[in-house]
Amino acid sequence: MRKQKVVETEPLLYIVQPKAMRAAAHMQETFTWTSRAQQEEEGSSSDEQGGEEEPTEFFANKEFQAMTLDERLAFLAELPAHLPPLKCQFVMKDKSYEGILKQCTATKLTIADEQGNETVIGRAQLLAVAMIGFVQ
Repeated sequence: MRKQKVVETEPLLYIVQPKAMRAAAHMQETFTWTSRAQQEEEGSSSDEQGGEEEPTEFFANKEFQAMTLDERLAFLAELPAHLPPLKCQFVMKDKSYEGILKQCTATKLTIADEQGNETVIGRAQLLAVAMIGFVQ
């Protein structure tokens, strides 16, 4: 085999590439850490002083299907802020409604449908509440 001659030619297409400027990143300067034991001690001392716990902690480890009817209504009335509204089916003896629970009292429930129409039903007539899904 014979070697081919290398011929240097000018590039056919020359792309101008600008010099990239280095981006200035704002980095974290400080970090504080407390051990889990210290957090528990601080939490227990604040519980002794305040004695009140958040209602969402009660529902944190319980599935919706495992809740009683009163617990489901309390959960839907005090839905955590990080969740979008939940569309549910409210079953009564003669009729069922689909919508979002707006207000819940001991005697009345206010339900809003997809169009925004509000319906008031009696709490004593309610048989079951089933979760349908999140509202987009």
